[in-house]
Amino acid sequence: MASPSPTPPPARARVPAHAWAWLQRSRSVLNEIAEQLYGTHGDSHTLEKLKADHAADPFVQDLVARVVCDVAFNGRVPERRPAGARWDRGLTWWAAHLAGVTPTEFEARSAGTAPPQQVLFGAPPPAPEPVESRPTRRKPLVSVERRAMVQALRDVLAAGDGHQVPADAVRALIEQLEGEE
Repeated sequence: MASPSPTPPPARARVPAHAWAWLQRSRSVLNEIAEQLYGTHGDSHTLEKLKADHAADPFVQDLVARVVCDVAFNGRVPERRPAGARWDRGLTWWAAHLAGVTPTEFEARSAGTAPPQQVLFGAPPPAPEPVESRPTRRKPLVSVERRAMVQALRDVLAAGDGHQVPADAVRALIEQLEGEE
């Protein structure tokens, strides 16, 4: 079943420069318009010809609106920008034009549209603690005994030669540690 053509607002709005600039960058949309209107692939002169024809011909206006809807929005007239999506100003203008509202009204519809995400499995996660109530993380305190052991191991390694440590130094360290218990 073919999707219905978008119904642009009754008073044809003048297409602003940023909307034409978006169309120029959107090669797939511009190429489809050129194919349907002129029977050729879009080239460097297509946009200028299209601007002139669009201003004078309601058929061209309707065709441009339909192609923008079909190619840029998958055949659906957008009611609002999807949550989290960032759109170019020109794309937003075309979306608002297709929806029959001003860009300001379209952006107002889009603000705060993110639905809460549902938890699929298990209980919902707890709300995060406010930053000011979180305890600050400190480096764990090193005990005197632990510091002494680290220093003794360093001394043993210093007495060694490369990767070899004298067995007598290791035995002395073990006797020292066993004597402290």
